[in-house]
Amino acid sequence: MKITHVETVRISEMRHGELGYLIIVHTDLGIDGLGEVAADCHPSAVAHCIRRMDLAGLDPMRIEAFWQKFHDGSFWRGGPIWTSAVSGVEQALWDIKGKALGAPVYELVGGAVRDRIKLYTHTRMGNESPEEFGQAAAEAVAEGFHALKFDPLGTANQRMDASEMRLAESRIRATREAAGEDIDILIEGHGRLSPAMAIQMAQRMEPYEPFFFEEPVAPDNVAELARVSASINIPVASGERLYTRWMFRELLESQAVDYIQPDLCHCGGFAEARKIAAMAEVYHIRVTPHNPNGPISTLVGLHLGACTPNFEMLEYGQDDEEKVRLLLHMPEVVDGHMAIPTRPGWGVEVSEDILSRFRVETDSAQ
Repeated sequence: MKITHVETVRISEMRHGELGYLIIVHTDLGIDGLGEVAADCHPSAVAHCIRRMDLAGLDPMRIEAFWQKFHDGSFWRGGPIWTSAVSGVEQALWDIKGKALGAPVYELVGGAVRDRIKLYTHTRMGNESPEEFGQAAAEAVAEGFHALKFDPLGTANQRMDASEMRLAESRIRATREAAGEDIDILIEGHGRLSPAMAIQMAQRMEPYEPFFFEEPVAPDNVAELARVSASINIPVASGERLYTRWMFRELLESQAVDYIQPDLCHCGGFAEARKIAAMAEVYHIRVTPHNPNGPISTLVGLHLGACTPNFEMLEYGQDDEEKVRLLLHMPEVVDGHMAIPTRPGWGVEVSEDILSRFRVETDSAQ
């Protein structure tokens, strides 16, 4: 079996829970693989890189060989655009391999250690009132979710004055009161605070028992993150803006986090995420992938969770009425969880009727 060509299909400009581009890798045996370009990171540039990859004639079953050639074999390797391009194609190759062998992807790498994956969803991420934060939390709990993530920090940029901190605390309090004491609340920081301010803000958070504080400081200074982690009594999460195991190495060795968050569309793909997770397991650090992305990313997360012992839960953007229903056999959310897919590959197929509404892009160079 050989790759014949690759197509990218633009689905969304930018919306949480939606594809940026669908990637379709075609083979001479008619087995097609699906991958994703996330909508949050220069998707048109990533899609262009994918279409310009010299993939024709490669054996899609040799996934590690592909990764070594296109990541390790590239002089200017790494970074969000090229690593995202490698990630998306790598996802599609696993889909092809699973379909060719008639097995779900997780069965190809050791099999399942669990039958369903816990999800966490988003509530508020803006400058809304505490009452609006509480209402969003109540709605998510009513939909069956057992874990909620929100950003209470308003317009904070490095610092917050006393009134801003009180308002942020009010948003946290309203979320906890609306959700109840048995629901996990996950506080997002988006890396916007200085270490001193993150420590002060965490002290205000502690009475509300957050599950974790995500990116309390920017991700590019591990020493700062370690300082914050050692100074607070809340678990810390980070890693969505890191690529490959080489960038995660310093974070893990510092033991500055309790949860790592590789993004499966940016970190290097499914196999690279498994290698990162295995490194984290040595330090008893758990895995909660960053996934405000589309359905292929969610499926990759489900398969990763199925076969990863130290997997905690998966981020999941709530459905909306505008979401494009492009994939057939997509698992449904039940009681805040998704069942592990059992069909070959990632477990889904493209609806050709829906796909026909979009423009398929293939570079002439291929």
